[in-house]
Amino acid sequence: MRAGLIAAVLCTMACSREPRAPQPLHLEIASAGQDTRLTLIPAADLKLNARLKPALELRDGTLLRFDSPHLTPDSAYFADPPTASLRGHHRTVRGTLRASVCGVNEAVCRSITIEL
Repeated sequence: MRAGLIAAVLCTMACSREPRAPQPLHLEIASAGQDTRLTLIPAADLKLNARLKPALELRDGTLLRFDSPHLTPDSAYFADPPTASLRGHHRTVRGTLRASVCGVNEAVCRSITIEL
């Protein structure tokens, strides 16, 4: 009986957690020859500011800037997700990602910081 009560309490605690809010940006990591390609994917309702290039500061102090040759006609936003290259093969990346994003129907962007 006691084990059943403990299981019920644990289930209630786990099931009542609020769902995690969707992240505004997603980082895709892929092999690119001897290096690693990082691609920054914005949420469907956001666009990335191309005038203030996104940057990832790695734990060792290395700074990576994301870029893409394909921009919107006004050159203000990335038309394709921007990428950065990291030397060597990496399955995970740890650091601080900083970017400027706008809602698809907004004219004013906001800065975001995400710890990876």
